[in-house]
Amino acid sequence: MSQFEIVAITLSFIVGLGIAQLLTSFSEAIRSRIEHPLHWMPFAWGIPVLLLSVQYWFALFDMDSTLMDWNWLWYLQMLAMAMALFMASALILPPREAATEGGLVEDFTTHGRYSLLALVAYLLGWIPANAVMNNGNVLEMGNIANAAMAVPALIAFRSRSSKTWIVSTIAFYVIFAVTFFGLYSTPGSEEGFLRVPAGS
Repeated sequence: MSQFEIVAITLSFIVGLGIAQLLTSFSEAIRSRIEHPLHWMPFAWGIPVLLLSVQYWFALFDMDSTLMDWNWLWYLQMLAMAMALFMASALILPPREAATEGGLVEDFTTHGRYSLLALVAYLLGWIPANAVMNNGNVLEMGNIANAAMAVPALIAFRSRSSKTWIVSTIAFYVIFAVTFFGLYSTPGSEEGFLRVPAGS
């Protein structure tokens, strides 16, 4: 078993638990929609958290092809990012037994919005990793995009206004769509279609 395979087991386990938690929360919210009214906000932010959790695995393979050695520093950083994804997945929607009479909007305002802080932590956590994979360039495209996505997520976290939620969510999705499909590591390829191959 290679060094990367050993590292990937723990990280995959944590991210997999987060995905399972998120999908379970989705289904429980829909099943209890009569007793606890639904709201679009946690679903809108839960979808990119789900996609980022899946993409995390692709990024791990990208990192493994770049790093010569998985030392404790890199392992702890990737572990912290996996835990941030898990927290984002676990907090975005309430467990069925914890749902309030005010529905998902009340829960998101009081508890669920903290998932956005975990999402921001995950996005910003990639900055040093991307810098290493791009010859020390902190201002590479992926880092700029991740920082740009963190801004509307922070605005949505701090706001209680429906209009601000709508605007910040739309802004996040626009940046996310370009970044996810154009910059992030993809299945079967280490680069998104907007990436310029190294050495070209």
